[in-house]
Parts: sequence; structure tokens; C-alpha cells
Amino acid sequence: MNKKLLVLVPMPEDQVRYIISAANAADSPQGNTWSYEYHPAGLSGEQLTDALQNVQAVLGEPDVDALIAAVQSGSYPEIVQMTWAGTDKYTCSTIPFPHEVALCNAVGAFGHIISQYVLGQILSIMQNLPGYRANQPSCQWKDLGPVASLDGATVLVFGSGDIGGHIARRLQGFDAQVVGVCRDTSHARPYFDQLCTLDQAQDWLPKADVVVGAIPNSPQTAGWLDRRRIGMMKPGAILVNVGRGNFVDCLALDQALKAGILRGAALDVTNPEPLPEDHPLWSEPRCLITPHISGGSFGRHLGTELRIRDIAADNLRAHILGEPLRTPVFTQEQQ
Repeated sequence: MNKKLLVLVPMPEDQVRYIISAANAADSPQGNTWSYEYHPAGLSGEQLTDALQNVQAVLGEPDVDALIAAVQSGSYPEIVQMTWAGTDKYTCSTIPFPHEVALCNAVGAFGHIISQYVLGQILSIMQNLPGYRANQPSCQWKDLGPVASLDGATVLVFGSGDIGGHIARRLQGFDAQVVGVCRDTSHARPYFDQLCTLDQAQDWLPKADVVVGAIPNSPQTAGWLDRRRIGMMKPGAILVNVGRGNFVDCLALDQALKAGILRGAALDVTNPEPLPEDHPLWSEPRCLITPHISGGSFGRHLGTELRIRDIAADNLRAHILGEPLRTPVFTQEQQ
């Protein structure tokens, strides 16, 4: 039997062929041969539905309504492999993801590069580098005053999975105390000095020199860092958010920065996203905003691309062999 992988993302074709080789190695004993259909710009509407009806696997993030239409037709992919770690498109949708289709994400691919972004932003703000860059066009040779240090600092990291764990590992090199926020604190996690639950995290806000948002979206985390809790943060603290934009009240953050309560902030995710042109944070010199690029993959960072490739190959191989998936989003019972 000929089987097909539908590719909806601009993954380089040599990496797609690597995934196909893994599928063929697993499926050839059963007499099956895999190939792929490549649409790096994606498909939509009827074209997507038609394509989904003629493949056994998908690499990318197809619209859920097209998946449902394919399922209703009786011919649909067995597995969808996302190239993102975040699963909001499906898990926070008002349309349930079809239980007939296995869903995997790419968690584990982004911690290396996102943690580099986080450390870069923290150190930049601590050394006043954004201010010096802002002074450069006007040729100002001006000392911008005291700096801060991670040596002995307390860093509160919301999220203790792959991304949070990589952030904690990098912070250990600076002799910082790293406190991780997670649901289950019963088991120690590497590189974190302490763990706390989301409810307990509020007690750490007045003690934290740096607060990092690297937590997935959920009803419990949405809007958690609101006006009241931002007001509880330690004077001179730094905030970096790379998780979900709705974790932070951006208007309240703007007010705290303008009042000089916080030393600075760096946002790679915002609420709303993209940030409207008239939002006050755009003109706030203590805030550095980037357009959701800290975990950039295709065409941006080869190492991240290769991790996504390996995760996809492992999941497709496991699916073919009936083995546990590496990064399942749902169990059958949860769908």
C-alpha cells in the first residue's frame, strides 16, 4: 500500500525525506511505502479538505474544521504532527479536535533557543543596554547609572517543562536561585532550587528579582499576572514573557513601567497579539517587544528545525508500530 505524508509547513525537503525514511523503515515489513505531498505555504478551504482525504499523516497545523470534514467523509489522516509546542489552536478551540485523529505537538524542540532569548533579554535590561542603544543615534556618551546582576538573584520561572527547564539550566551558571512554578511539586526537577504551585507563586512575587513567563495557556494561567499581582512585584524587578500573551495584563504592565516600579520588561508574546499600534507599550522605553520570534524554527534556526524533524520522525514511527507516542497532546480518553 502507498501511504502519504501531507506537509503544510516550510520544512526543508531533505528533512521531510528523513521523516519519510523513518516511516518506510517502520512500515516496509508490512509491505507499505511512504511518500509526501509538499505544500510549504499551506492549504485552505476545499483544497485542504481534499488533501486531508488522501493522506495518512499530516505535518503542520491544519484547520480543525477541514479535519472534521475529512473525518465525516470517511477518509482522513490517522495522525497530525504539529510543528509548534503550543496547542491552543486545538485545545482552546470551541470546535473539539476529532477523536479519530491522533495529535502530537513539538514540545522539546524549543527550549534551547527560547532560553537563550530569555537570558539575553534579562542581561540586556540588567546592563541598561536598550538605553545605550537608544542614545546612540544622538551620539550621547552618557552613563545610564547602576546595573543589576543575576549573581544571587531570585528568578521566578512560570513553567517548569522543557522551556522552563532550559531557562533554569542556563541561570544556574549565574548562581541565581531559580524557583519553578508547576502543577506537581512532589518530584524534584533538574536545575530548579525550589518548586511552587501557581497558588503559592504569589508569595514569591515580592522576592523575585526576575519573573519569567514560560507557561502554557490555561483557564488558570490566563490573566494571572494582573494589575494586583504586578503591584506585588519587587521594586526594580524584570519581567520577560515568552509563554502566552494572556498571562500578563499588558496595560497594567505599562503603568508599572511608566511609574518606574519595574526595571524593565521584554515581551515576545502579548495580549492581544499582535499588539495594536495605539497600545502604550510601543512607546515605553523600558519595554522591548518582539513579534513572537523567540522560538523561531523554519529558516531561522537549524537546531530547532532538526529537533522538530526528529520529534516528527519518532512520532510517526511509533504510530506505525503501535508504540507510545513521544509527544501526544491527547490520550484517546481525553478527546
